[in-house]
Amino acid sequence: MNRQKVAVGPGASSLILIAVVLTLCVLTVLTMVSARSDEAMARRSLESRQEVYSLFAAGEVSLSRLDAVLAACRQEKPDSMETYLAAVEEKLPEGMKISDDLVSWTEKKGNRSLECTVRILEPESEKRTQWTSHRLASGVEWEDDGFDDFDDFEDEEGGESVGPEEETGEAPEENTEAGEENVP
Repeated sequence: MNRQKVAVGPGASSLILIAVVLTLCVLTVLTMVSARSDEAMARRSLESRQEVYSLFAAGEVSLSRLDAVLAACRQEKPDSMETYLAAVEEKLPEGMKISDDLVSWTEKKGNRSLECTVRILEPESEKRTQWTSHRLASGVEWEDDGFDDFDDFEDEEGGESVGPEEETGEAPEENTEAGEENVP
């Protein structure tokens, strides 16, 4: 039994050291790229939240202006809801629209807008308004470039889109293997 001794020389250990150092360098670069990406995403999230909260604050300021008008109109002691609404309509703050007992306005900042609607309550009630809609909208338009496959669902006159059920009068077949509907 002759056993040979395997000796690792300085060349092999140098290669292992170089491989370890290169691996650590790659991991460092990946960590830095990930950290920068996270920082950019956090910054965008912060800007978005500040924009949204400033819109909500502006909506509340507009509501307080409307509330001051409503309080002034209540001081006149209206005899009916119609006369109360007519007095409110005369003194309505700029940018607000009234339709029946609903007052609506839009707050804008950047590419976002907040559409607000409140209901004016009876002059005898304790509260003067009630929120009915507080809708945040983005002004960014979505482009459907590259989705030419969906043109099949438009009718020949270029009118309304027609789905597969409306086209054939039948529901689409189900793919039993994948558990999903087949998309034509």
